[in-house]
Amino acid sequence: MKIVSNISKILNVALYTSPLIGILAISPMFIIRMVPIQIYPRSVLSLTVIIFLAWMINISIIYFGEKFKIRNESFNILRYFLSYLLSASFIMFAMRMRKIFFSGIFTSCEITRPHSPLATFVMAISLNTVILIILDLILLKAKKTRIEIENAQLKQKNSEALYQQLKQQIHPHFLFNSLNTLKSLINKSPDIAEDYLIKLSDFLRTSVSAGNDNIVKLKEELKLCLDYLEMQKIRYGKALQFSVDIPEKIYQTGFVPVFSLQMLTENAIKHNALTNESPLQIQIKYVEGRITVINNLQPKLITETTTGSGLTNLAERYKILSGDEIIIRTTANQFSVSIKVLNNENSNY
Repeated sequence: MKIVSNISKILNVALYTSPLIGILAISPMFIIRMVPIQIYPRSVLSLTVIIFLAWMINISIIYFGEKFKIRNESFNILRYFLSYLLSASFIMFAMRMRKIFFSGIFTSCEITRPHSPLATFVMAISLNTVILIILDLILLKAKKTRIEIENAQLKQKNSEALYQQLKQQIHPHFLFNSLNTLKSLINKSPDIAEDYLIKLSDFLRTSVSAGNDNIVKLKEELKLCLDYLEMQKIRYGKALQFSVDIPEKIYQTGFVPVFSLQMLTENAIKHNALTNESPLQIQIKYVEGRITVINNLQPKLITETTTGSGLTNLAERYKILSGDEIIIRTTANQFSVSIKVLNNENSNY
């Protein structure tokens, strides 16, 4: 299919360049009145046919090279040699036949007068060189396009592999934190632990169905996020407060990376102190095309052991999916992370 495609493109170029080259080659003779104007159309037509047949010789050489997958440097040398040997020889022969043809019609014009073999040879070489230059430009462009496509495909495959690797880091990280929380609740309050376990089961069931996708609808991610926050509400009670402010249209039509908002709220809970006197307040807002997760800053006096991979994971996944960066802002009292709402088509740009 690739061979047919390349040959088809070259044939199209041959069809519309042959008359152009013919006109450019023959016109000077008519401009300086060396040849009567009445034979101009026939001269252009005959030269066009000769040039097109020379094109066909060059195309045939390319075809057999592609068919037998010969693409090394030595083939290019052989191709040029065969091109000049076959095409130039054919052009010289055809030019001779052309003079004989016109001599039967016009007897006293430049086109029918004998020329030295050297002049005919130079013209044949010149015409074939023009064909080779155009042909090499076509082949160079086709090679460049092929390399760009192969690089794009390789980049996409690498991105998909990296994305899957990053996504696989999420559930183990979340489960580790959830099981630690469950362990703590079992010791302190078995009834609350049971309720927490039921919500954890529901959350995991929902997340498994979404986990096969790279991006999900905003409303689906928000459901995951709110399920997670409700789980944490069981543990922290009034010490955790949260709100969502997203327009209905964006809620229904927007897309975000899977587990993105859930991970941001988990990150806020993990790194801040939560007390009834100073509750952690998490806001999920939509502003100017971006979803922002905001929380008040009240760092823990004793920080938990962390790999610091949460935000890094999201930043890398988001970069792969959209080519965009997440925006992180920190003030004296507030921390926020903002991600652009995606269209479904934005996945991998």
